[in-house]
Amino acid sequence: MMTLGFVLHPAHVESSSLYLEARSYLQAHGCESVQLLATDPVTLASDEKELRQLPAYEPSVDAVVSIGGDGTMLRAMAYAHRQRVPALGINLGQLGYLTEVEPSDMIDALASIVAGEFTVEERLALCARFRVAGEERQVISFNEVVVEREVSGHVIRGDVSLGGKKFLRYEADGLIIATPTGSTAYNLSARGPIVAPSLRAFILTPLSPHMLFDRSLVLDVDQTIDFHLGQGPNASVMVDGQVVHSLSPPETVSIVAHPAPVQLIRVVDVPFYDIVKRKFRLNHTETATPEPRNA
Repeated sequence: MMTLGFVLHPAHVESSSLYLEARSYLQAHGCESVQLLATDPVTLASDEKELRQLPAYEPSVDAVVSIGGDGTMLRAMAYAHRQRVPALGINLGQLGYLTEVEPSDMIDALASIVAGEFTVEERLALCARFRVAGEERQVISFNEVVVEREVSGHVIRGDVSLGGKKFLRYEADGLIIATPTGSTAYNLSARGPIVAPSLRAFILTPLSPHMLFDRSLVLDVDQTIDFHLGQGPNASVMVDGQVVHSLSPPETVSIVAHPAPVQLIRVVDVPFYDIVKRKFRLNHTETATPEPRNA
């Protein structure tokens, strides 16, 4: 029998009601245990007092279910990755590239998990490595690592090395190093390419570059990307939207592929580019080739 862990959106009251519905279903259909891994008690209704007590430790689970948007799903993926188990997303957000199941389909998805009728899709994870007080720190990323200016009006300058060999000096507001999963996040808003999430690749995209070369690069993951910050202002190192370090000249942040992928549960077989079309509302009229005008 399975043990499922749940991560809830911290500001959606609907997430707690869906959790209670899911828990009731799972307990009635042979799930050994349902564990609440993360939520914000402030958002819970008064008749949901049992949700206010989170475990003091991280319990072992067979899968993690996120109820929220892509941000909540990233938190669930962190739990899942630590335990090397798969994660499923129930979508309460807007775009929801990571959360493939709508609330109306939640019970059907849970039934598939309990019955073992699902597939697991592996996605690349990154490691950002930097030194703090002489000690190396490592932070895992599923979407992107961003090195970005801390002060408005100032660019950052630094050298990028690929596989230990100097590649190029960048002068920009920042740099994004994204996974294929993260190609539809910050990278996309910076006009970076959309990359199929099943691929193993780094996407290097400059933010507002102050230089002639302003293109994204799709790079081999079997090499380290080093960013050496040059003279000038400090830069923030952000991992999946969270600031984890302030980089000072001449410090370096290194990006490598994590040896263990993050696993996502798939209960329906929907091609990735069909998801892209649906999220961007790309219908046949918008994508059709225009007819040539008469001469």
